[in-house]
Amino acid sequence: MSDNYTAVKMFDEGVAAYLRGDFKASINLFSQALNHDSKFALAYSSRGAAHLKSGHTKKAISDFDRAIRLNPNYARAHHLRGLAYERMGNFAGAYLNFDRALEIDPDLAVAYRKRDCVLDKSVVDCIEIEDLEMADHLAAMRVALFSADKKAA
Repeated sequence: MSDNYTAVKMFDEGVAAYLRGDFKASINLFSQALNHDSKFALAYSSRGAAHLKSGHTKKAISDFDRAIRLNPNYARAHHLRGLAYERMGNFAGAYLNFDRALEIDPDLAVAYRKRDCVLDKSVVDCIEIEDLEMADHLAAMRVALFSADKKAA
């Protein structure tokens, strides 16, 4: 989480836009957050999630790569990058990212499901899980923001 108040404020607004389904606005707001704190890994992964929902898979992977460079043990960024690789048809890359996410966080249930999906190559059956995974990611972001707000109070 960022210590920069403006970055956190822009990030929170980006999450709200994402939840409304306004991915263009959320990308813009996450970008503004990153302009205030270029080391805000959660903002990179969140912007990547918005890019992924917008169909910009390569941009999404770039953002997930940045988040992982900033925090190599960021399980959700590995998981989201796995989703992007899966969307591109790179099932081996997807599997490796889901597997890495699970090495970091063995309780990340969505990564188990997706890893099983790419192993079975039954991607059509697994696509409907993606919205649930994005919702799970957003819930985790909201918890992180709430926790940071409580610590600041």
